Amino acid sequence: MRKWMLAFTACILMTACSAEEENKEGAKNDSTNSQEYNEAVNTEGEEKPLSVAELDDRIDEGMNIDTYSAEVQSWAEKGQLEMEETVTVEDENTSSADILQLADGFLGVAYDEKEVTEVKMFQSVEHAKEYFESL
Repeated sequence: MRKWMLAFTACILMTACSAEEENKEGAKNDSTNSQEYNEAVNTEGEEKPLSVAELDDRIDEGMNIDTYSAEVQSWAEKGQLEMEETVTVEDENTSSADILQLADGFLGVAYDEKEVTEVKMFQSVEHAKEYFESL
């Protein structure tokens, strides 16, 4: 009887050990698949900077200023863009322009109290700043 108890205990321990290894492998595969998905679709948690073309498609003239602000803040928190500077347009006290640094350039976004009024690509912060200050 003692031999049977030892054999039974050994079987239980071996089963428990193999189940634990399978759980570790499954968790590793899940995290790898999740990471690959994020890289493929450029989703939350990814810190890959956006390109000018990607952002130019997402920000349009006439876009609501609240929607624009929320989108830019979300992308900045994810590390997908950097807010370089905000320029006040001299002709109108209510107009401003954000200069956004992206992976392959800079995007200037002018807006008033209600909506985005202009979206333009630049090669440097200085060019963008000069352009918006001259308006």
